[in-house]
Amino acid sequence: MAAVWAKWRVSVAAMLVMLVLALPGFFSLPPVDRDEARFAQSSAQMLASGDLVDIRLGDEPRYKKPVGIYWLQAAVAGLTGQADHIWSYRLVSLFGAMASVGLTVGIARRVMGDGAALLAGVMLASCFLLGGEARLAKTDAMQLAAILAAQAVLARAFLPLGREQRPELSAWAALGFWGAVGAGILIKGPIPPLVALFTLAGLCIHRRDTMILRALRPLWGLLLVFAMVAPWLIAITLKSGGAFWTASVGQDMLAKVGQGQESHGAPPGTYLALVWVTFWPGSALLLAALPALWRNRRQPLMVFALVWVVPVWLVFELTATKLIHYVLPAYPALAILAAWGLSSAIPGRAWRGLGVIVALAVPAAAQGALWIGSGQIGAHLGASYWAGALGLALAAPMLAIALWRGAMPLQAGALAGAGLALSVALFPTLARIPALWPAVALADAAAAHPECRAVSVGYEEPSSLFLTQGKLRFASPGTLGEELAKPGCVFLAIEARAGSDLAAGLSQVGSFSGMNLGNGRRVNLGFYLRP
Repeated sequence: MAAVWAKWRVSVAAMLVMLVLALPGFFSLPPVDRDEARFAQSSAQMLASGDLVDIRLGDEPRYKKPVGIYWLQAAVAGLTGQADHIWSYRLVSLFGAMASVGLTVGIARRVMGDGAALLAGVMLASCFLLGGEARLAKTDAMQLAAILAAQAVLARAFLPLGREQRPELSAWAALGFWGAVGAGILIKGPIPPLVALFTLAGLCIHRRDTMILRALRPLWGLLLVFAMVAPWLIAITLKSGGAFWTASVGQDMLAKVGQGQESHGAPPGTYLALVWVTFWPGSALLLAALPALWRNRRQPLMVFALVWVVPVWLVFELTATKLIHYVLPAYPALAILAAWGLSSAIPGRAWRGLGVIVALAVPAAAQGALWIGSGQIGAHLGASYWAGALGLALAAPMLAIALWRGAMPLQAGALAGAGLALSVALFPTLARIPALWPAVALADAAAAHPECRAVSVGYEEPSSLFLTQGKLRFASPGTLGEELAKPGCVFLAIEARAGSDLAAGLSQVGSFSGMNLGNGRRVNLGFYLRP
């Protein structure tokens, strides 16, 4: 038992750090438009209907992603007994983030000591991007766990000796690789197998043999993947009449490659520019570690990390549609590289200075942006903002000092402190700004009239569907007459852009003015009652 604990204690410690850092705002943030609310509402409908094949959002099919995440969210929400609360669906992402951190430590321990491996895990746990994904009921945190489970098997076959190592994997380890690939396909389709196969191909090319591939027992592995994935794919193809493939491959995946969808287009190089913010506070350490990484560029870990990171990064840089979380699968490798580089040598003064600038500048800019943004919508920043700002004022300089002195235990503590302070400053503060949550105002107003049918015109965000437990109906100005012609009481929410004349003859019972986080636009809702 002592030997088992010695093997896993560093991973468990890093996972506990991830848990603590993810808690601020986890329960208090309302459903975030649009992806989180879409996933959660579809999972809620799956749980309510018991249909484990079809995926629905309201009355419409939702075929852009495979079914795995909906199964997980529906199962966990059902087990908690809190299916009407968004946090029950977020638990899947939290578990995925914690597993990802633990697996990152496990990969790192193959080439470095416990202290440096813990630093890599804490670096990933504290980074802004994973912290955000851990709080959202989406695919990306659990997808990352599936990717890392596969990468851990490849690391076992290649590290620490690289070409000199004879790849020997047990049957269980090999099947674990393919099981992770199959789970990744069910969660998000092509990305997990692409990461694994890019890495595998790169390692085989570097070694100039196929010994790792043979050690993975590909015939049995592919049969396992087929057994995991094929039943649902066949069932949904038959049920949807092929519409699943049109929506998921044609409208979702291939369409994003050629042009930016939903105003998310950006030029190549965007992710390289953003990594210093989205990977913060670890980006400060990564920057300082670059000279050591260059000096050791021929080492097996560098080869492993490069064949992992470079293909993924290039694919997303060259894809027209860009969302900041797309390159998350590369971030564990960045954390491992940064920890390894810093453990091998103390950076020179110039590189440490650049790292110090990043360590101090990013939180200052984030706090300033939140301050300015809240002022523009007339919101007041509460106690969580000031507590987080104070924490950042202490943690960011501590991180700078730890980086400058090369003190690894202090670096890990400063990373955790900085990540926690940023989480406290940001997420609970956002949750407590009513102007950011029009769906909450709409759901509360509708709940005051439970005897009435709820109809929304001009505001159709999925969060409002989730918060009204699927009772809200969306109408257009052209179809509103049909809704009002039906007998019974009607609660009506009308967005100002839909036309103020739609409310003629109705009694106004409230209003809302704020911003839609889903698209950054102003929202002005009027609430009306037709007795």
